[in-house]
Amino acid sequence: MTTLIKHKRVEFSELFYDLVFVFAISKVTTLIDHLHNGILTWNSFLDFFIAILVLIDSWMIQTDYTNRYGKNSLFNMVIMFIKMGLLLFIANMIGPDWQQYFHYLCWAIGTLTLTLFFQYLVEFFRKSTDNANRESIKGFLWITGLGSLGVYLAALLPIYVGVSVLFASILLTFIMPIILLSKDKHYQVNLPHLIERISLLVIITFGEMITNLANFFTIENFSIYSVLYFIIMISLFLFYFGQFDHAIDEKSNQKGLFLIYSHYPIFIGLLMMTVSMSFLLNPEANRLFATSFSYIGFGLFQAAVLVNGPYNKHYLRYSKSYYCVQATLYLAALILSLIFASNPIIVVSITTILALAIAIHFIYFYMTHLEVGVVLIVVAQSGCLIE
Repeated sequence: MTTLIKHKRVEFSELFYDLVFVFAISKVTTLIDHLHNGILTWNSFLDFFIAILVLIDSWMIQTDYTNRYGKNSLFNMVIMFIKMGLLLFIANMIGPDWQQYFHYLCWAIGTLTLTLFFQYLVEFFRKSTDNANRESIKGFLWITGLGSLGVYLAALLPIYVGVSVLFASILLTFIMPIILLSKDKHYQVNLPHLIERISLLVIITFGEMITNLANFFTIENFSIYSVLYFIIMISLFLFYFGQFDHAIDEKSNQKGLFLIYSHYPIFIGLLMMTVSMSFLLNPEANRLFATSFSYIGFGLFQAAVLVNGPYNKHYLRYSKSYYCVQATLYLAALILSLIFASNPIIVVSITTILALAIAIHFIYFYMTHLEVGVVLIVVAQSGCLIE
């Protein structure tokens, strides 16, 4: 398997499609922004997790199609517009009361998945599609075909049975690419395009954080928390884009599956940190829960970024000591924050120091190793062999 190295331009139609997810992600966040007796219920978090899988799965499968086969053809744009309408319909049913729209939601999700199925089916029967690509497409036909059938089945059942069938179908759609594509020797991606597309969705998720942060930047609410939360957000941004815009090797031969799946905890972690901003300052919130919830989100984000280190340019791959420093910073901040969980200003200050520390640590690592990389590139270009 080889990666399609040549950079593929992100089309305006793809960016237009992403706008739906600005709204959809804001709706998903509402599933976890209400506390009950000072904590978030397991049911609320499960609803949030499933909603994330539905939206991100549909985005990832569409992005994979565009990455490998997509062109700005009339057919592809019409299908994309249909999916945008379906996603708006689905997003408007996402909320704490989603169960009253259960059957409508199932029909919409099933139809969304079916459009993805037909998109791959058309590509499968194109004369220009070679046998190797047809083998890869078969995997996506199974994924989207079984997924849509499962969701349609849930729509035909009473809600107390249909919910389990719906959740199982969504989880199946999430897991099947790992099983079917990891062993597919013909599966190829345009890695630079995939990295750029996923990073753009992360920017949208940061946008949700900015929307929440905007509440702290009013005349009435501006305080030290406003400044600290802003620093946290900037530090997380630098940490993420340092890894995926500078350190990662776009010329590697990875299939992109690890890149895709490692981003699920990034999305979940960022949204958890977004809602925890208000939790930490909510007098009705359980302080220990609010602190733990915030740090679980932070840990998911940090760990998911770091596990992509082995796919960095060879001179920017993280050493064991780098990982140890990152883990030590997180654990020290977590322990201190739990000790002082009853005092929000101390917790937020410690989190700010942690966010700054991991970002500065990466920048220092990048700058010191970049010089070595430049030397290696110059020597390689001059035709010298480096052992």
